[in-house]
Amino acid sequence: MIKGNLSKIAYFPVLMIYAGLPLVHDVIPYHRVYNSEDWFALAGMYVLGTLIAFPLLYLLRKSDKNGYGNSVNSIIPRVFITVLMQLVCLYLLWNEPAYLYLSMAVIMGASAVIFGYGKKGLNLLRDKDTGHLYEIRGAKAYRLNDFDAARFQSISMSKDLQFAEFSSSDVTGFDVSSSVQSVNHSFSNTDLIINPTSGMPMVGGISGLDVHGNSWGTNFNEPSSTYDPNRGY
Repeated sequence: MIKGNLSKIAYFPVLMIYAGLPLVHDVIPYHRVYNSEDWFALAGMYVLGTLIAFPLLYLLRKSDKNGYGNSVNSIIPRVFITVLMQLVCLYLLWNEPAYLYLSMAVIMGASAVIFGYGKKGLNLLRDKDTGHLYEIRGAKAYRLNDFDAARFQSISMSKDLQFAEFSSSDVTGFDVSSSVQSVNHSFSNTDLIINPTSGMPMVGGISGLDVHGNSWGTNFNEPSSTYDPNRGY
């Protein structure tokens, strides 16, 4: 239960600070003088706030569902940074409502970037014909030895993760005796879904991540990517 919802549980303080701010800052102190327009404005604020938080909520749900990068050591630092930014804004801008709400909205957007940046998928391919597992490093697929293959199989079963799969018989010129394959060349003509931007196989189809942790149509996690989360490309 906890392992399957680790991201959402860890980010609970972030979401509570975000959702509770209007109540503590405005509603509780001034609700006695609220008229109908004020309540409608509050409802509109929560609708807008939910839309702003949606990218983070989506990433949390997707992370818990797929199990990618889900560990206390990887999640807690992200939560700490986000909560720290929220507390600083609360302390400095409490008496400036417009700037306070704007800053909290910006923090929610930044927290989605912080959470998603650098997360990696399970970078393994499985040959359905032979059962061999290949680990993706760069643009190459390296066949795992029996010990490592068994270890990753055990991990995938315990965490209910899935591998990207292909059939070597469908790949022209595929040498099953070779321990190294070119990902971009060898798998481009199979029914395996390929991320067109990174050239890496997708795990979970278009809605999932490729084996380097990129969403469909992105290559932010590629070793050769020039993407900077602060400045863009």
